[in-house]
Amino acid sequence: RVIAQRITKATVNSTVAFILCLVPSALSVLGGEPAMLPLISVMVHPGRRFGSMLEGIVFCTTGLLVGNAYSLLGRFIAQCILGNLEYLPDQEQLEYNYDRYRAALAVLAVFHILMLFFHGWMRVISHKFFGIVFPLFLVVHFTFTDNLNVSAGTIAKNFTVPFFVGIAISLACNLVIFPEFGSSYFGTSMSDILNELHETLDYTLRFFNQKSTNYTQEQVTLAQLIKKKTTLRSKLNATQGVLKECTYEISYSYCSPSQAKPLIEILKTQLSYTCALINASQLHYTTAMNNSDNDQLENVLSRTDDPLFKLHKSISRCLYIVKLSIAQSYDVKVSKMAQPEYFTVEEIDMTKVNFESEVRTLARDLSMLDLSFRKEFTLLSNEFENYLTPNDNMFILSSFLMNLKETTNSVINMMNVANNILQVRLKREKKGIFGRRIWMPFIKSREDLKGWFEANHGDFFNSNESASLNGAPSMRIYTGDVVDPEKSHSDDESTTVLSTNEEKKNFLDSLIVWLLKLYHSHSAHIRFGLQCAVALTLATFPMFVPEARHWFVDIRGPWIGFVCILVVEPEVGSTFFVFFLRGVGVISGAAWGYLSYVAGDNQNNPYLETVVTVIGAIPGFYFFLGTPYIKAAIIGVISIYIVILSAALPSEVGGSILVNFGKRCLAMIYGGAVALICQIGFFPNKARDELIKEVVYSTGNISKILLLYAAGLDGETVQVSLSEKRFHTLQRLSSLTSASLIRADAYRISAKKEPRLKGSYHQIEKIFFEIIFILRQILERVENIVQLRRSYGSAIVEELNDDVFPYRRQLIASMNNTVKAVEFALLTKSPLPQYLPSCTVAQKRLIAKVSDVIKTKYKRKDSIDDSSDEELVMDFGHRKQKKILENQQENVLKERFLSWNASSAATEEIVEYIEELVELTKVLVGVNEFKYGFLSRSLYSEYAAKAVRGYEQLVPNNNDNTTQDEDDDSDQALDDDELNPVAFDDVSSIANTHKSAMSEGFRKRVYSIGSWIRGDEQSTTSMGQFYDDSDEEDGDEQLPLSLMRVASRR
Repeated sequence: RVIAQRITKATVNSTVAFILCLVPSALSVLGGEPAMLPLISVMVHPGRRFGSMLEGIVFCTTGLLVGNAYSLLGRFIAQCILGNLEYLPDQEQLEYNYDRYRAALAVLAVFHILMLFFHGWMRVISHKFFGIVFPLFLVVHFTFTDNLNVSAGTIAKNFTVPFFVGIAISLACNLVIFPEFGSSYFGTSMSDILNELHETLDYTLRFFNQKSTNYTQEQVTLAQLIKKKTTLRSKLNATQGVLKECTYEISYSYCSPSQAKPLIEILKTQLSYTCALINASQLHYTTAMNNSDNDQLENVLSRTDDPLFKLHKSISRCLYIVKLSIAQSYDVKVSKMAQPEYFTVEEIDMTKVNFESEVRTLARDLSMLDLSFRKEFTLLSNEFENYLTPNDNMFILSSFLMNLKETTNSVINMMNVANNILQVRLKREKKGIFGRRIWMPFIKSREDLKGWFEANHGDFFNSNESASLNGAPSMRIYTGDVVDPEKSHSDDESTTVLSTNEEKKNFLDSLIVWLLKLYHSHSAHIRFGLQCAVALTLATFPMFVPEARHWFVDIRGPWIGFVCILVVEPEVGSTFFVFFLRGVGVISGAAWGYLSYVAGDNQNNPYLETVVTVIGAIPGFYFFLGTPYIKAAIIGVISIYIVILSAALPSEVGGSILVNFGKRCLAMIYGGAVALICQIGFFPNKARDELIKEVVYSTGNISKILLLYAAGLDGETVQVSLSEKRFHTLQRLSSLTSASLIRADAYRISAKKEPRLKGSYHQIEKIFFEIIFILRQILERVENIVQLRRSYGSAIVEELNDDVFPYRRQLIASMNNTVKAVEFALLTKSPLPQYLPSCTVAQKRLIAKVSDVIKTKYKRKDSIDDSSDEELVMDFGHRKQKKILENQQENVLKERFLSWNASSAATEEIVEYIEELVELTKVLVGVNEFKYGFLSRSLYSEYAAKAVRGYEQLVPNNNDNTTQDEDDDSDQALDDDELNPVAFDDVSSIANTHKSAMSEGFRKRVYSIGSWIRGDEQSTTSMGQFYDDSDEEDGDEQLPLSLMRVASRR
């Protein structure tokens, strides 16, 4: 329904603009370029929400005004060069004033090139700036083709009136026909994220406590649970985007969307804890499958089942109250607020809800669960020796408990924010019509307005669009603003007075350093700016040649530049794909325009002509607004109107409809071919190279993060395990890494569109998918460690660091060196070294040392006996031993120890994922293991086969067949009957769903990535590839291969 409404608005808007171009009385008002009216009506289309519409209007107006000022300046200088003969038309200038005419065109060419460079620069910064630089290009490009004797007033009228009329029509259609406001949509978007969070928490708590008898519904699968992390993050990003869009809106409602900002900030923090709960559930599931002796963990869960279920019920009820509060505050239908998954909630009257009572109940249930866990830990420590010392069960329970505590605190904070918003709504409702207010956030908040224009939007909004990729990021750690101290003046004049040569040398050195820094930080901007300038100059250079200028204008040469600027993209693969899309759009749109003109009997029946254009515009706007093929649809719709108006409107060029149809197609072929050739031959930017750069950058950032959050590695006394300075630096690095991984994922998808001489990129793309997935998992767990340390500290770092710092340093050094080795191996495409430090061994040594310290230190501290009376020792010996045990348990159960246990669970998973990262790197670049006289390199088929067979053995009820040993993997992978490395014949549930052939020619090569003897054409979806929400089945077979291997090796 929404798409249909938007198509209706866009179609009506463009049709009205087209009709105005056919009315003779309107042509005199529109000026000399009336065809710009339907063009701008498509560019600033009304088929979107008001906030996005207003943004487009502001950007278009900015580009229009700057373009007019810039073009008029260039034409003024050119007219000054012409001298006294500036009133002559171009043809007479060529005959009577050739030298000055050529110089004037040279000045226009320089202005044109500078504009093109700026156009490319701004497009790389952010794809949304296309709304500014494209109108700028249109005005400058088309004004420079006009005769130089045209006055500045005429030029300004020709390129302002159609634009502003088109903007006015679009704005009217957006407000009058099916108006959409982001402020009202914001409530719906908030309901989506809250529903998703509510459902995710329900599924996670149910999945963790699988054997609970309090639940009647079935639990979800592991794949569905892990998939929730991606869905939750995407919906949170969408909600943040809608909130930013509301910044530009003038809304009329009871509550302003900006009042929900604190709630979104809480949700951003809660995302980390929710992911940590899912990770704890995953760890519990895989550990239970691998270890048959898991009775201790299950005993704790069974004894705390009732308080855990009660807390789950309270959390679920509070989240439902929060959703109802947001629904009532922002006019969202209550039916859109999903009820709890595992509980039945009676109808709630929000006017009678006691928020304070609900919060107290939730806090009490959390305290009861905490006491129950501590009690069960104490009882189990009496039953099982050394239960409270560091071990897998303690790590899992601590991770779950600490993150559940923080989740509960987040829910309490959400209740307080929702209560404040609801009370404001109820208070204003009592005033009736006077309770509604006009909200203009962009006026009241300068910070929001400034943030809207900033190019870097973090890791959300439009990061998945290929046009929003902004090249290589800055390769340095953020440490705050560094200001060099000013040098004091010396008393000695000889030190203050420098020679002229030395001053010049210092100035030149500074200039060179500044230029190098500029290129290093803006190389992508410079490269694409030069590509745009070179491509458009080659495509439109006859426009600035005196002898060829008239011929170029006669063949509709400005169309060539128009097409070329739309085809050129930052990457080679995108340019190929866009060239194809634009070609289809131009040819289909121009053909429909020709059909419409012929149907109107060569302009004799404009009514029928308009109806036919409407029939062609509707599917065009459908592809524009409802499908990913935006770039083909937009130029297709524009071509419909441009081809008709080029023949219908009187102009100097003129020409029949058939001639203009041919010129439009010629412009597409020539302009697109020039853009493609320039992209390939001039500073080619391949998505494959950018993918490696982003992965390397993310890997390097993760190694820096591992060093930053580990304090006290040299044995110094640490009062706070994570200082504020380190925390903010970690936050910035984490944000940069997350954004880099999003760009890497976009480059990975774009790389599949690029031509490749070495063979298919299909298998390598799957490997990079696994690498990006692993880096995301590592980053998630590091973020959770940082959050827990900031909230609770770390007892091991703050109390036991003197005893364990060598072991902590060995673990951090092992992880950091391994990640660094992977980083440089991917960067240089060189094999990994034969021997890498073992992170697993270092982790086990640290845990063993902490266990010994806990056994001895607290017992020794509490076992000092000042009494010398042996009888007292005998009488109170049993009581004293009990006191010692209780003191030891109290120390171990401190929140700081629980925080370290939870961090250790995350660290253990980080170590496992680092090992998988090393294995995948071996598949890509090889390793210096001289096993058979050659450098060794694993096969992706072996990697995938071990993952599937290992996970099949782990998960019950999949298959009872016995698998072969790992030594037979390489032989089996090369058999003709086992060409599928991911889905084997004995795994029927997997083989029926996923088919992917593996070439026999995938050989062990070191100096190339993914070399092939023969290519495989089959590229169907298989396990390990990206999956989306449209998949019908959510079984465990859709888990990434690296996750399967990690789970099966525990």
